[in-house]
Amino acid sequence: MKRTCLAPVLFPLVLLALVGAAPRAEAVGIWHRDYSTARAEAKAEGKRLLIVFTGTDWIEICEKFYDDILGQPAFIEAVSGEFTLLKLEFPKDNRLPREEALQKALLRDAYRVRGFPTVVLTDAEGRPFGLNGYQPVSAEEYAGQLLEIAKAHEENLAAAQAAESLSGEEKAEGLRRAIPDVPDALIARFYRAEMESVLAADPADSLKLATPFRKLIAEADFEQEIQALGREGKWAEAIARTDRHIEELGLEGRVLQAALIYRAGFERRAGQAETSAATLRKVVAMDPESEPGVEAARLFEEGGGESDGAAPAPLRAQPVP
Repeated sequence: MKRTCLAPVLFPLVLLALVGAAPRAEAVGIWHRDYSTARAEAKAEGKRLLIVFTGTDWIEICEKFYDDILGQPAFIEAVSGEFTLLKLEFPKDNRLPREEALQKALLRDAYRVRGFPTVVLTDAEGRPFGLNGYQPVSAEEYAGQLLEIAKAHEENLAAAQAAESLSGEEKAEGLRRAIPDVPDALIARFYRAEMESVLAADPADSLKLATPFRKLIAEADFEQEIQALGREGKWAEAIARTDRHIEELGLEGRVLQAALIYRAGFERRAGQAETSAATLRKVVAMDPESEPGVEAARLFEEGGGESDGAAPAPLRAQPVP
């Protein structure tokens, strides 16, 4: 039985070219299943990427999303001139070939996907500039929403490019427009150069962006460091680095919860099962309803954190923020 869910770098898989005469996605266009192939096509044709993370075989709203919107010729015809289409299916039982499972996990982590279905809009390089989920609108209306997001992003990029000839606060304000309205974790991962350009153009911090931007840069550095430590199996160093990160940035709330999930995973890998469980209990106690709180509860039920330096595993059946 399918469950109802309100949820709104990489390697070759298998290219799925869907063509025919049926009134669904197979009717027009091409839905890729391989990130690298889709990205190559987007670059060659000067398009953007429209990536759908979904579970149509077990989540009712994902199936409805496909039947009513994504699979409609009207939707595909409207967006295929601007976007290369990529649909990533995540089966309920997670039974995928090992390489495919790894590839999808990397993508899910890279874009911080926390629930299905999630739509991520990126440029041809894979940098996200828009997020969306299921909405009870027509295929044409949904396509229009995505095209408006793409149009606004293009206008912002043009404004940022024009700002290069300016100076001071005016330049910084223009450059800032190149940073899209996406979650902070995605800004930190994909838009560091843009943040640094804004800071360099506004040394007096007239826009009051120095503190939040430097925090995001520190988050990106932290993630890169602990991933390296995790790959090398340096669990004690990873734990110490996590503690230092928490202290240096004065983390609190959900950001602190997420950092503690990292810590719990490292403690588990270091053979500190009881300490790991205690850390997860602490995360849940802080806010059991938050995404990190739900994730910590799941990990605790499964026997402790298993993070190896990647971000906490995305939560299934959770609404997209």
